[in-house]
Amino acid sequence: MKILVIPTTDWIRHPVPNRLNFIFDALAEEHEVYVLHFELSRFRDNQPRHTSCTLVPAGTSPAEDPSRYYLTSAFSHLRKIREVVKDEGIDVILSANILPSFMANFAGVPIVFDYLDHLEESASIYYPGTLFGRMVKLGVSLMTRQNLLRARTVITVTEELKVYLQGIGVSRVEVIPNGVDTSLLQPMPQEEARRSLGLEGPVLGYVGSLEHWVDLETVVTALPRLKGVNLLVIGPGLFTDYGDKIKALARDQGVDSRIRFTGAVPYSELGPYISAMDIGLNPLKMMKKNEYAAGGKVFNYLSCGRPVLSSRMVSLERLLGDQIYYYDDVEGFVHQVGQILQSGKDPAVYRELALKYDWRALARVYEGVLQGAL
Repeated sequence: MKILVIPTTDWIRHPVPNRLNFIFDALAEEHEVYVLHFELSRFRDNQPRHTSCTLVPAGTSPAEDPSRYYLTSAFSHLRKIREVVKDEGIDVILSANILPSFMANFAGVPIVFDYLDHLEESASIYYPGTLFGRMVKLGVSLMTRQNLLRARTVITVTEELKVYLQGIGVSRVEVIPNGVDTSLLQPMPQEEARRSLGLEGPVLGYVGSLEHWVDLETVVTALPRLKGVNLLVIGPGLFTDYGDKIKALARDQGVDSRIRFTGAVPYSELGPYISAMDIGLNPLKMMKKNEYAAGGKVFNYLSCGRPVLSSRMVSLERLLGDQIYYYDDVEGFVHQVGQILQSGKDPAVYRELALKYDWRALARVYEGVLQGAL
């Protein structure tokens, strides 16, 4: 197949690789995969990741704000999509963006849409409590519905999102969950990992973006009640000051000396950081974006043999059941941390669970959906 991918963001310089990066780097071994490459100004100084896909430059824009970038680039994106479809003989488009995906509806080839989460919330969360954020949410909602209804097939990550999509009239929906590269993220001895990073335990750890959909507030507020427990926060802020607010909260709670913020760490180097943890955290605010999706960080922790403590989310409970731990509030968080630290469960159990969600296996399922769309 000749596949054009319209991703959610900058393909090689966004600090957190997307599920599509893993899936299509695997599929590029057997298919011709072209990626519309959004060169976002925000990430221009980041070190690019290797990709096996062929990048199609979509043009640059001075706009730092992602919404303004896509708005000002819309028609150049349309021209580039139509050009690559014609010149390369594209068979199918895999689309996961909003406005560029809307433009792809006019390219004349079948489209499969990857609905990662509630996109209107994902887009508007960067503008919390603003009129512009409400406008973005409405516009994205309208455009996304058109993209979903026009797609030949829609792929999503949980059964909950499948039910939601069917409820708005999408007839063909396939569920392919998130996963992990188990060849890159492997367990290593915990004490060795801690020595290499200069850490002392017990260690709670978070890996992911520092943005307003995350609930590190509960974690930091609980720390004063967890004597001797440290927190490792791995990941960048993307477009907001959420990370600064968490640092300020840590100072207010008197626990800033027990928290280490590392900033972004390349995915391939996460193994020692996660292996150094006693518990991998998945702290999320209660919103549809989080409730009905199951993010990849959970599988990253499991792949390194670490237990997972997550905000209680219906999608995760149905996907993984009692194989991970859940909390509802500060009290529940404190209780669960104590229980997990005393449990002493074999890391091999978590590693075995992660192997069921390896990206290369999921890529084969993805391949079948794309072929079915033809």
